[in-house]
Amino acid sequence: MSPAGSPSVQPSTASKVLEIPPLGNSGPLQYLAPKNDGFSTSRKSQTYAQCVASESPPATALSRGKSKRRPFQDSGRRKETGITRQLNACLRCRMQRNRCKLDVKNPKGPCISCQGVTTRMTRLPCLRYKITDSVLFRTGLDYMPFYKSHPMTGPSYGDFHIAKDWAGATTRSLSITQDRSSVVLTLEVREFHPPYDENARDLKGRSMYSIPWAIVDPDVAVETINTYIDNSIASYLDAILDDTDSLVMNVFHIAFRLSIFPTPNRLLRDALRLWVVCRFIESRWRCCGDDTLKAENLEDPFHPWISPPPYIDYQVASIFIERILGPLRRNTLNALQTLVLSNKPSNWYPIFLTSFILLHNYGLQVLFQRQFASRRQANPFRPDFDWAKPQIRRMAQLDSEQIIFMEKLKERVNQNVWILQALLLANASMSWYLGLASYSPCKSNLSNISEKVQRWPQIITGDLAWDGPSFCTEAEYTHELTPQHKLEINSALKFFKDLGLDGNEVNCRNFPLPTLGKMLLCYAVDLHHGKGFVNIRGLNPDHYSQEDNILLFLGISSYIGEKRAKQDEDGNMLMHISDAKESRELQQNRPTRFSSRASTFHTDAFCDILALQTRSCAAEGGNHIVASSSTVYNKIVVTRPDLLAVLARPNWPFDSRGRLFDCNKRPLLFYHGGRVILNFAREPLIGLDNIERTEGFPALSEEQREALDLIESLARESQLTLNIQPGDLTFINNHALLHSRESFKDDSKSNRYLVRMWLKNEVLAWKLPYQLQMGNQRIYESNELEEKWNIVAVPKLRFKPSERLCS
Repeated sequence: MSPAGSPSVQPSTASKVLEIPPLGNSGPLQYLAPKNDGFSTSRKSQTYAQCVASESPPATALSRGKSKRRPFQDSGRRKETGITRQLNACLRCRMQRNRCKLDVKNPKGPCISCQGVTTRMTRLPCLRYKITDSVLFRTGLDYMPFYKSHPMTGPSYGDFHIAKDWAGATTRSLSITQDRSSVVLTLEVREFHPPYDENARDLKGRSMYSIPWAIVDPDVAVETINTYIDNSIASYLDAILDDTDSLVMNVFHIAFRLSIFPTPNRLLRDALRLWVVCRFIESRWRCCGDDTLKAENLEDPFHPWISPPPYIDYQVASIFIERILGPLRRNTLNALQTLVLSNKPSNWYPIFLTSFILLHNYGLQVLFQRQFASRRQANPFRPDFDWAKPQIRRMAQLDSEQIIFMEKLKERVNQNVWILQALLLANASMSWYLGLASYSPCKSNLSNISEKVQRWPQIITGDLAWDGPSFCTEAEYTHELTPQHKLEINSALKFFKDLGLDGNEVNCRNFPLPTLGKMLLCYAVDLHHGKGFVNIRGLNPDHYSQEDNILLFLGISSYIGEKRAKQDEDGNMLMHISDAKESRELQQNRPTRFSSRASTFHTDAFCDILALQTRSCAAEGGNHIVASSSTVYNKIVVTRPDLLAVLARPNWPFDSRGRLFDCNKRPLLFYHGGRVILNFAREPLIGLDNIERTEGFPALSEEQREALDLIESLARESQLTLNIQPGDLTFINNHALLHSRESFKDDSKSNRYLVRMWLKNEVLAWKLPYQLQMGNQRIYESNELEEKWNIVAVPKLRFKPSERLCS
């Protein structure tokens, strides 16, 4: 699919991990390479970067001025040259700069020069291919009636050559995203009077003109998209590449580094941009702003989100293909061909990197096309695929001889399928490519997961692998503030308030804690590399106003994790947790955080650190309970190792509502970077009695329910109860620990009331598996949701499905 733009691409205000500066800019390299990337940045590679990566390629025999060719002396030679230009000179003659002499008896066969060369296995035959003939990406959908008469390429791309019958002068902004970047692409669109065409349908069967809005100015859109690409390349690489595949990650990392350092490299830069933009035309776009042009009224049969209006989708895809990918393709292939034909050993490294990126891009496109076909119940190239069917003959334009060949090829593949299956088991990343194991991708995936889990450690050791009895006293995890610490806190509070800043601007620099701050930094390290939780005690919330309590919470917690997340679709940065007594909803119909019932063990959605400020306690119960995910894993290995694969399969259906999170299927259990991660809550998995599941999202299997119940029982065996007091600040590593809470009872004097934040320490943060990265980026990075800071609790009377289906 596609988007295009208005001048309002909104880059994240947060610092970027990677950023490609415009060509010609010399800025500091904002990129830390892997410790052992397997590649050398020696003088040889730097020499290449300095010579090839400049704005114009280094002078070669091909790029120097050439003497003017003399006129042909006879018409035969002129005719022969014309035919050669049509068919292309062969590779050998081009590389050796020889005249490619055609064989008049077989013009499309080997040339006269190649026929005189001794044939060897190490030599290529006479090939007439040119690098610049490569296509690299799909160029339209001309097999569909609408797209055939409204091409996506050429001078009439995207219908921009057609004068629109605009319905007024008002323009609006449509924001769209693929959820692979913290940047939102915003399009300037305008309503128009569409022509009548009952055959104008998109790939999803929807009328192209059902929402008659179009892009205002394609040139502005191109400029906006290019800005969006510049701001999103690093995010797309992080979101799409599997960081468990070190081979691919290392190649892309070194290519990214050479594209900006020591001198910007145009070839690698263009190759990476092309790789990213090819992901743009692979669907996944959704409306993410407040103004959706009523696109939610159009059903998307393949995705649970609000897809962009069909006509805008078509126009933006056309811009991607014609105005962005077209020039990128020409620039990349011309530069690559120039390097190849220069025949210099020093060019091998950039040729390798560029070729790797382009081939990887092709692999991803094959995966997309396979998924595209599967969504439409089309399963090409199965063992029983009939090449002789009339529709197949028409589709592939095969003659009788070609059909016989394809049938024999199919038989040979079926005979050797066991070899490919063995290869598949050895390399899980090829499952989508081969489509084996009874030609069921899902079945192959599950087999690969079992193989993968068997390679996980039998036991996790270290400070994170604790259970409740391993703590002798509360002092091992609860730290009392001294009078000196409290004095520092009060001084920091006054210092910050005197600055006249807004509360959301609190950080460890404008909330100075000279002594306590050092201890808090140590607690942050313990959260990420120690036992995974800490409790700080000693402040009395009754001594401070509502606003000051929030400022204290923000200031102290900024030493633990300075980055704060949005917690719901309303953009709330603070979540006030208490029993919603004003509501008439039954306890079982409320979100757990607004009820008095006990919760099951769970993690919060995608956040790094769960921060809780206890304002007041219940008359009875309501304590925090934590359990180590590593310990739960160790117990599963001993008691039910067969359920590890069940938990690690990417088929757990997480239902969702609202604008913050999408419905998705992913694993519950991960082993990543040497750490065990459990990430789940029961509500989005099991659902609620009076809320229908999203269409296409199945109920859990009996095996999955058994695995969930096992986690709950094992967590209870190893749990630790934290006896909280008013003023306690509790910090929990959400990736390392499960947490729950006791049921509680309030009375007229004692009411349980907490304030919650989601934090991230960007220096200490765990590297996450790619299935969790998108959700993590969504809550911490800037997006279409505005931050909302309610420093006092707002009475809750009713609860949206999005609130009830989250922790």
